[in-house]
Amino acid sequence: MLLTDLPSGMWVLTGSVVTAVEARELREGDLLRVSGTQVTVTGTDGHVLPDMTRLFVSYRPYDNDTIRTEGWTLPTTARFPAVQLLRPETVECSLCDPGTNTHEVLVDRVEHGWVQHWVCDQH
Repeated sequence: MLLTDLPSGMWVLTGSVVTAVEARELREGDLLRVSGTQVTVTGTDGHVLPDMTRLFVSYRPYDNDTIRTEGWTLPTTARFPAVQLLRPETVECSLCDPGTNTHEVLVDRVEHGWVQHWVCDQH
């Protein structure tokens, strides 16, 4: 369930958003912008060289229907502008009894940041 899919009447306050992400933090499905092209991360692997990451991406060059797939080897600290970074998070109503009103949601760190506080519509 996405954060935006919580039942209506919910109130969510979120923290700061992510504008760039390091290669070591990327996961399959993340969307990035590289030289003006949107790139989808299709996989990541460790690398035999220290402090390096193997990143697999797919994209449509020149906005055509052809999908290219490439593997890049780059420093784990290489930074990319993020378009979408969905991460799982447990959201719990801060006014309900602990453990009685929790939801597992995917939070887009680029659009919403982190959930700091949530109150269900019963309060």
